[in-house]
Amino acid sequence: MSPAEPGGLRLVSDPWDANRISDLLSRLRPPLTSHPCCYSWPCAVPSIGPKNILSLGSSSLRVDAVLGQGAFATVFQATNPATSDRMVLKVQKPANPWEFYINTCLDARLPPSVRHLLGSIRSAHLFLDGSIMLGELHNYGTLLNAVNLFRAQSDKVMPPPLVLHFAISILHTVEQLHAARIIHADIKPDNFLLGDRCVRLR
Repeated sequence: MSPAEPGGLRLVSDPWDANRISDLLSRLRPPLTSHPCCYSWPCAVPSIGPKNILSLGSSSLRVDAVLGQGAFATVFQATNPATSDRMVLKVQKPANPWEFYINTCLDARLPPSVRHLLGSIRSAHLFLDGSIMLGELHNYGTLLNAVNLFRAQSDKVMPPPLVLHFAISILHTVEQLHAARIIHADIKPDNFLLGDRCVRLR
């Protein structure tokens, strides 16, 4: 942290720096890996693809499809054949334990009445070269999907009442996140998931 600047502001080093994040996580007491939903595996991330069966501890999951792919992660839909429970698998290389840590902060800091506004991670599996996060499946896609649906229509415009609804939902969600003293840093339409009754930020 730098000395105070004029006006009483202090500048901190890049909060998204990988070494800084690793240092912060190493200071946690108890350590993140002691969380009952965080698992460490002394091996590489297993091969994952559609129609594969993935074993994670005592659970076996059938990988159904690829839902999306980014620079650092691939998101799959999976099903537990024993329960028919469907979920999302987020496979990241390198591993991203910080995401699970922030999820635990959301659980601790947000009132139950607003926790549903932000995505939740069921469990984190940390491997030598990556991580797998198990999360909730949202059947209606993202806000970006909705925008693109309207763009494909003849008038190419989302109805103003719907725009207003989404704008209010987004602002309310971000307000709750900031009240919990957390900054998202990647607010964009494809990070808002559409659920049965709300818009969730992931």
